[in-house]
Amino acid sequence: MELIKSRALQYATVSRASTSHEESLDAIVPDTFPDIETICCALGSLEIREKLVQTDRVMVSGNIRGTLVYKGEQGGPLCALDSTIPFAALVEARGCKGQDLVFVKGSLHRLEGRMLNPRKFTLRAQFGLETQVCAPKEYEVCQGIRNGEEEGMQALTQTFSFESVLSMKEKGFSLHEDVRQKSPEGSTGDKALRTCCKLVTEDIRVISGKVMLRGSAQGEALLLRQSTGAMEKESFSIPYSQIVELEGAEEGDTAQVEYSVKNCACNLSSDEEGPFLSWDIAADVMVSIHRPVQYEVLMDAFSTKGGCTLQQEPLDLPLARCEREASAEMRATLSPPEQADALLDWSASVKSCGAIGKEGVAHGEVCVNLLCMTGDGQPMQYDQVVSWEGHFPPMEGEDCLCQCDISGLSLKWADGACHLTGPVAFHLTGQSGKPVRQVVDCQMDENAPAPARPKASLILRRAEGGETVWLLAKSFRTSPGDIMAANHLETGGALEKGQLVMIPFQR
Repeated sequence: MELIKSRALQYATVSRASTSHEESLDAIVPDTFPDIETICCALGSLEIREKLVQTDRVMVSGNIRGTLVYKGEQGGPLCALDSTIPFAALVEARGCKGQDLVFVKGSLHRLEGRMLNPRKFTLRAQFGLETQVCAPKEYEVCQGIRNGEEEGMQALTQTFSFESVLSMKEKGFSLHEDVRQKSPEGSTGDKALRTCCKLVTEDIRVISGKVMLRGSAQGEALLLRQSTGAMEKESFSIPYSQIVELEGAEEGDTAQVEYSVKNCACNLSSDEEGPFLSWDIAADVMVSIHRPVQYEVLMDAFSTKGGCTLQQEPLDLPLARCEREASAEMRATLSPPEQADALLDWSASVKSCGAIGKEGVAHGEVCVNLLCMTGDGQPMQYDQVVSWEGHFPPMEGEDCLCQCDISGLSLKWADGACHLTGPVAFHLTGQSGKPVRQVVDCQMDENAPAPARPKASLILRRAEGGETVWLLAKSFRTSPGDIMAANHLETGGALEKGQLVMIPFQR
């Protein structure tokens, strides 16, 4: 007996993980710098240099570029000392292979500086990596039985909508732009303590074989002013456009885009018009092409003329996914040490985020870094992890992905405490239905006795709860079409409990 099968080739997620890591570095104060009296803060950024897919794991390497700000023993302005912490992190990714496609996003959660002696210090970094490994995969869908009339085969099929990721591609690009400093206190002697940026897509267009992106890189730099010793921010917005060639992309398809900022750095320069920041940004963009697709799937089968043996297995082709947007209101109070007198700057990063689809609960942790001013005019650092929880209508399926956006949070200083408020927006993606089991093999059993036939040519029966036309036909070894015709039913779906059903038999 021959099954009607079709094959679907598309990209699938082999592994997805969010992991936390820690690295440290001991360093010596250069001879040109004064001894350390007090460490004020340590600020920096994460740089991803290389990622490599190995069997069942992903190796990610890069650097933590840190700046230690301290007060020297000889007095004078604050000192800012640069250090680089290299890292090489191994992330478990079962099922992945060397030729698979990997996309990595990194974030620096915390950077701490400690004095070992006046000429030696240590930097300890805590950071997170989000890794996603994808690969093309061929799926086999059983859609029916070919020429099964002679054996009296009856087939139950159902149409499902599936998630179709036709193609994926990662492309690296860089931005180089000079941005004039806005502050009149700016000079080339200023020091960049921390830099960051976010890539925002403003327009996506899919044409034949290409995806066109337009957006802007938005970010800021925290600078230590040479002239005043104060810390100030300089913000920027740099437009960009990219063309990503993707085989099979057509107008009408949906393109999904994710960014990973691998490096964001600036150099301070000057010309006849004054000082400016020379920005160098390196990023990866992952573009995937999605197109809805439907398949008729063979769910069950039986023969009215004899016994048959079925083999059923889960169909792992991803079902169409439902997406929801929800939010939770963050209200948290952070209490810096008593010597903190005012807030200079702050930053936040998502440490963890997850959701339980069946329960309708999303949860996560946010790392908040405070840069405060003490009563004697010196900066100091304080870090705290804040947790949050949000609720949404429950979703089907075990697999529920959660991404959260904390850009709506704001921090205010009042009465010696910092009040963190605002919405945490989260985007949820889950299955639109229950997992599907399909028939993968069907064989007539020649040794099985022929199914017993009732003596009567018609049976009257009251439907039980949850019964369908198909289940009745399978139980009595007759045709679902005959039952539907005899009872003037338009569909073979669920029958009402207690409904009187006529079950005819062909003689």
